Amino acid sequence: MTQPTLKRWQSKLLHSNSLALLSCFGILIGISTSLVIALFMVSIELVLSLLNDSHQAGFGSLAPLARASLPIAGAIILILLYRNTNSRYHDVGITHVIDRLQIGRGKIPLGNTLFQLVSAQIALASGFSMGKEGPAVHVGSGIASKLGRMMHRSPSQLRLLTGCGTAAAISAAFDTPLAGVMFAMEVVLMEYSLMGFIPIIAASVTAAVVTDFLIGGRSGLFAVDIVPAGLTETPFLLVTGIATGLVAAALHRLIKRLAAIDLVSRDSKLIIAGIMTGLLGMLVPQMMGLGYGVMESILNGEFALWYLIAILAAKLLATGIAVGLGVPAGIVAPSLVIGMATGAIAGAILPGSGSDSFYALIGMAGVMSALLHAPLAALTAVLELSLNAEMMFHTMVVVVLANLTCQAIFLQPSIFQTMLSLKGLQISTHPVRNALASRFLSEIAITKFVVIHDQMDTESIEQMLHVKKRLVIYRYAAESYLIPHKALKKQYEKWLHLDPDDDVNLYQYLSKVIPARSRISVLQQDASLLEGIKTLQNDDVVAIQVPIDAFRIGLVTRAKLSTELTSESELN
Repeated sequence: MTQPTLKRWQSKLLHSNSLALLSCFGILIGISTSLVIALFMVSIELVLSLLNDSHQAGFGSLAPLARASLPIAGAIILILLYRNTNSRYHDVGITHVIDRLQIGRGKIPLGNTLFQLVSAQIALASGFSMGKEGPAVHVGSGIASKLGRMMHRSPSQLRLLTGCGTAAAISAAFDTPLAGVMFAMEVVLMEYSLMGFIPIIAASVTAAVVTDFLIGGRSGLFAVDIVPAGLTETPFLLVTGIATGLVAAALHRLIKRLAAIDLVSRDSKLIIAGIMTGLLGMLVPQMMGLGYGVMESILNGEFALWYLIAILAAKLLATGIAVGLGVPAGIVAPSLVIGMATGAIAGAILPGSGSDSFYALIGMAGVMSALLHAPLAALTAVLELSLNAEMMFHTMVVVVLANLTCQAIFLQPSIFQTMLSLKGLQISTHPVRNALASRFLSEIAITKFVVIHDQMDTESIEQMLHVKKRLVIYRYAAESYLIPHKALKKQYEKWLHLDPDDDVNLYQYLSKVIPARSRISVLQQDASLLEGIKTLQNDDVVAIQVPIDAFRIGLVTRAKLSTELTSESELN
């Protein structure tokens, strides 16, 4: 291969829009995220084994008094952590990642990521009914955001890399690479992008491989003997779907009600959460913590019907308390336990031939999809966790009914959308607005123009007019205007033919050809295409000036924006 050909391939690979380069970043994000998540999970198990004399990965063998006091102690430690850290680092979890993607241009501060890592360790080790996926997504997204900023990626690519971090985190935490991809696109990015699929899949698969190598394979976590229901039992599936939708709506409303309680301080909320969790833990220890051991027991049919009902009620209440009162961890894992308990209860009551484990798994998908508005992630999670493709039809029926019940009947949005709205933050779920809000003006801005302003002398202005650029930014009377280079050049030639005795200032003379509607809106920081469209709705604004980096400015004209939105090329 010749040297020029080598250079051409290197140029293609390192081009800022290169799919190969973004995929390499995805692999790097998958490796780094899996290392942190593996350490995170091992440390949680280590703390639990130290607390538990019998070294079981649960709270069941702890004495009742220990189960009652552990969440209270955890709440006190969390209070001290909050008091001794800067408040700007206290926003954590999946909601924080979504917020940063929508209005923060994908920039996730390192301080928030570190705070999430420590606070989640405390919350999960204390027995609060929460999950590791929220902290994992925050950590994975934080790693991806930091890497993207170090490599000077554009805002939309930073968003894509954050999706890579999300997928890698879910894949590493649950060993479900496909569900990680679906979760990243459905819940966090809220869009499906052909450009984004390959880097996100690369990150997810890499994270699964590295995590399996570090802490062992966990594929088919729920690979138990499953007897699917026949097609004649479709009415029972409909009942299960409605039941899981009702449970998801109930959990949603409970979280919303508790989060809206007007307490004096965060300290009060955390103490109440600790006390309530401790009391529930004394009565039903299976509701404490992540609940993976409980899920295995449910699938294996180890609980009587009355105790399944007790676990469901306790887990529902404990999760609502922890999430609603602001304990910093995730909600996905508790929703899996709640869904399994709901499905297992339905399987025990309904007179069908499907096994209890079958109903437990489809119940898990129903509650998860309805609560998170993530039907595809729930379906792929069942497939990857059960290793049983025969369940897909039945699971789809339940997922459809659960989502219709929760969303169409009880009008419940995604739980993350609700949690953001409780903080006074609004997110858009409109696909067109989201697509425009995820791309930025600096990415399409042109730099082929010259600038003329009142601080320039005649010689400098003449030099600018001899530069072969089509457009000129003309700064006049504290405003900026867009003037075609030809118009200024023609006015300059008229100035040259003026009587020298007239002593006409060139800058003032050129300003006479400023068109009536030619104002440039000057932005001090980058903005999305959606904000750009809103700005250009002003009749007198024909272009937007945006900073590209610390040294350069760019220009987005109406024509440029229209061309980018209507052309066949991918916006990157």
